[in-house]
Amino acid sequence: MPSSPRTRARAPDRIVALLLAAGAVACLLAVEGREGFGRDEGQYMRAGERYWGWFEELAANARRGHVGDSFTRAAIDRYWSDNAPDHPVIMKTLYGLSWRAFHRCVCMGPTRGLHPIAVRGKHVTLPLFDRESTAFRFPAILLAGALVAMVYRFARHFTTPLPAAVAAVLTLAQPHYFFHAPIACFDAPITTLAFAVGFAYWKSLRDARWGLLAGPIFGVALGVKHNAWLIPIFLCGHYLWMRRGDFAALRLPRVPLAFVSMLVLGPIVFFLHWPWLWHAPVARARQYVTRHLQHEHYNFEYLGRNWNQPPTETDDKLLRATAPVVETGLTVPVTTLALAMWGGAALLRRRRNQPVIPDGPAEGPPSARPSWLRPGADVDRAPGAFLAVQIFGPLAVLSVPSTPIFGGVKHFLPANPYIAVAAGLGLAWLLRALADALPAARAGLSRALAAALCLLCVAPAVAETRRSIPDGISHYNMIAGGFAGGASLGMNRQFWAYSVPPLLDWVNKNPRRGSFYWHDVISDALRMYKREGRLGLDVGDSGPGAAGIQHSSAGLLFYEKHWAVYEGWFWDEYGTVQPARVRTREGVPIVTEYERGPR
Repeated sequence: MPSSPRTRARAPDRIVALLLAAGAVACLLAVEGREGFGRDEGQYMRAGERYWGWFEELAANARRGHVGDSFTRAAIDRYWSDNAPDHPVIMKTLYGLSWRAFHRCVCMGPTRGLHPIAVRGKHVTLPLFDRESTAFRFPAILLAGALVAMVYRFARHFTTPLPAAVAAVLTLAQPHYFFHAPIACFDAPITTLAFAVGFAYWKSLRDARWGLLAGPIFGVALGVKHNAWLIPIFLCGHYLWMRRGDFAALRLPRVPLAFVSMLVLGPIVFFLHWPWLWHAPVARARQYVTRHLQHEHYNFEYLGRNWNQPPTETDDKLLRATAPVVETGLTVPVTTLALAMWGGAALLRRRRNQPVIPDGPAEGPPSARPSWLRPGADVDRAPGAFLAVQIFGPLAVLSVPSTPIFGGVKHFLPANPYIAVAAGLGLAWLLRALADALPAARAGLSRALAAALCLLCVAPAVAETRRSIPDGISHYNMIAGGFAGGASLGMNRQFWAYSVPPLLDWVNKNPRRGSFYWHDVISDALRMYKREGRLGLDVGDSGPGAAGIQHSSAGLLFYEKHWAVYEGWFWDEYGTVQPARVRTREGVPIVTEYERGPR
């Protein structure tokens, strides 16, 4: 059957999107090994491998004709209770399956006992990666590539290919997002899934098929991270604004098929994906929800203060409420912020039912008759309002003083791809102004200047992101003054001991390695470093807290404000205030090593 003109027109965009995704994956694979394993990632790798153990046991039971044995409560809890009720399991399961499929197996060697489940024999794998951690991280990297492609396709609804491609690149070229994108955690994956749900909803306003798809996509998002609970709230805000004419006419707006699908199919996908819920769905779902509604407040530094409890004084509440906006303003590259502000201005100037960019794709109502299957077919889709709720919604939630802010930027990363889309729209307006300023006869010059302008807009963000590797969450933009400026402002410079890899060789050569204090590096991370040969099997772990320092001969101190007391413990116990070594970035201490001296 010959392809339709519409399909042929989309083919180049699909190729560009695929190339952008492949480029993003290649960039992330090239550098992911430089990032260490934070506390969360170590736990998720362990849990993912345990979940694989259930599938392995299921296959063994199937061969014996006892499949039901794997679905008993005891069998499920033996594997799937790991990291429950903290988080659902889609990403952890993908991490475990990817590890099983793609790691280079040396599991029968000296590190055999470091696995969370019994290794019964050499694994037959497709050995794509030398490091086991890369195999664990691969699904997150693929999802980051998918996000870049989706941003391009979404931006193409409003503008031409060149600024849409720039928006896609600027999505990845953000130091804090780039740091989270290749690690086996949930913050970058939920950013991808939140964007996917928003994209499906947007398309569902004109196409009923996307209304049906929105439900399962939302269910997958629920299975990635609890951030997904908020997605319908943001979309509802946009929908009510888009249909505000209905209220003015004293009639109720149509209920979008996407919302019905999300309400019905989303919870079904969520319950089906998590075996831990199956035998007590109500009680265990309540445990999961309660866990996050009553989540403890971890320590986090913001503007020179350590925040670990909800503020009670009015001044503190006001200061705390500024955190998401200020952190975004100090972490997203300045050129991206400037372009996004210009794109926002372009959206404000836009009249209803007009294209966002002159000569761009039309946003007016189509010829299809409006119905609840296409609940936006008779009105403008209000792209400015859509971007506004998707950017400011996540920021607003984290601005509530009682909301735990541990982790900082990673908790409102779903806003970042929409900031990049707005930046693409800002660039499109600049390109249009450039074209209008040149005579029509100078088309070649116009194209050359347009390419140069795009490069000029992308290069600073790419350079800043490259400079931040592997310490992306210690990095701050030029408004803050880089690494040193962020530290001087009292901004958080790291989170849960990701920054240890450059020190592993020093530890391995240290004659005191047998009684080593690892501070915030958890045992799951240490086991993975040893499994990959990056840390010697004879390196010890003296344990946590002050007692761990007392029983150690050398140790690490990670710089977070609430750890300052630990440095005093080192001085008192080791009998010296002189560090053996300090790892810095642009003069900012990241990790300090101490060795026991004479008392």
